[in-house]
Amino acid sequence: MALDKLNNLGQYPLEGIEEFIAECIAHDVHEINLTGTNTDPSLYQHHEKLAIYLQMAIPNLRLGLRTNGVALERIKRIAPFYEKASISVPSFDPEIYVKCMGQGEPPDIRTLKGLFEDIKVNLVLSPFIPENDLWKTLNMLADLGIRRVNLREPYGQDHVGNPLGKRLTQTGTVLGMPEYDCDTTKFIYWDVHYVEVESVNLYAQGRISVDYPITRGHDTEGTVLDQSHFTTGRHVQQWVK
Repeated sequence: MALDKLNNLGQYPLEGIEEFIAECIAHDVHEINLTGTNTDPSLYQHHEKLAIYLQMAIPNLRLGLRTNGVALERIKRIAPFYEKASISVPSFDPEIYVKCMGQGEPPDIRTLKGLFEDIKVNLVLSPFIPENDLWKTLNMLADLGIRRVNLREPYGQDHVGNPLGKRLTQTGTVLGMPEYDCDTTKFIYWDVHYVEVESVNLYAQGRISVDYPITRGHDTEGTVLDQSHFTTGRHVQQWVK
């Protein structure tokens, strides 16, 4: 959270980018996702230069954009530089959306779907979302042809729990998370505190890590740890209690 005050939306090249590329090559990484903590990556000002630089440096690279989908006109301009997109939204009901986000309107998911060959929706769980709205959203996304939906517990929020288990039968796991099939759509309950993600990370101040800091819920053998060992951070109370 100490990075929240930093802003590198106008910076090129990104600080630490060469070292980051070296770590990606060393770890055989072939997918890089542009994301943000206190802003949306669609607001970055140098997408084309960054995309060209990364694709020249790393063979067979896929680039992804993780966005809230709000800045639609900007996303239309930058979509050609990305093979995939992940759209995060709590609800498509305007009133519920404002309760969760504080302002704005839900993104135009139909238009966004047409911009990317590979698109996923992250439905961010929240105590503000009634269960009937949640299932309404899931049905709407399936009707629109969205084939992958993650129901995601956000970092630092009271734990909502897995609503999918109430109505669907689990068919498998993805990175340790339960997966459910419903017709042609795959739904995954995605708990950021437990998911078995491994990644190389470049932060706004140029620091590089190979430890996804939200995901320290497993030991080296993959066993889930007691989350009460987290003694700091905005999320700690939900686990301690």
